[in-house]
Amino acid sequence: MRNFDLEEEKKKLEEELNFYKFQSGRQLDEVSTVDLHEEQILLDALLTAMFGKDETTSTANSFLEAHSGVEECQKLLKMWTSLKPLTQKVIALAADAKNLEKDKDHLTINLRRAEEEVNVLFEENNILNEENKRLIRLCHREKHISGSGGGSLSGKVSIVRSTSILSVGKRKSSPKLSSPVEKKIDFGNLDPQRQPLSPLQSNSPESRMHKK
Repeated sequence: MRNFDLEEEKKKLEEELNFYKFQSGRQLDEVSTVDLHEEQILLDALLTAMFGKDETTSTANSFLEAHSGVEECQKLLKMWTSLKPLTQKVIALAADAKNLEKDKDHLTINLRRAEEEVNVLFEENNILNEENKRLIRLCHREKHISGSGGGSLSGKVSIVRSTSILSVGKRKSSPKLSSPVEKKIDFGNLDPQRQPLSPLQSNSPESRMHKK
């Protein structure tokens, strides 16, 4: 008899427990629905502050068309007229993220090219310094010879002859006899193989904020 009573009591407790579980689940679902709705409202307000309505539509649509080879983008493009404004704004945000990734790649390439040009300029500067030192030494040597004024006539003739050779050499010297600077630096051709810097996107979130 006691066992029967305990069984009945157990059934009642299980029924009450299931009832409370059901009630608790309904309340959680209601709270989750309210929270999700509020979350969507806040997200929509944030994206609206970042994007203009017309700009959002064109950016999102262009992004889906550019990536129509992706299955998800193709489906969203077919559903375009029925997409919620919030969905379009999220797509526009994804488009900007993709553009920022491209800008990052271009900046990396530009930085690498700039470093290479700095190294080239550094080497050219060293060559110019060495040539400058050589010319200064030559100038001092000629001044010293000229300052000895009372030298023999043959010495003066030698100076004149050296000067003539130098002036003629500047006009008619072959590439093999030219100075290190003339051999290594061509001022008439400033490295046509140097690549131009990569362009950056002009439709990033920051640029749009500045436009406003």
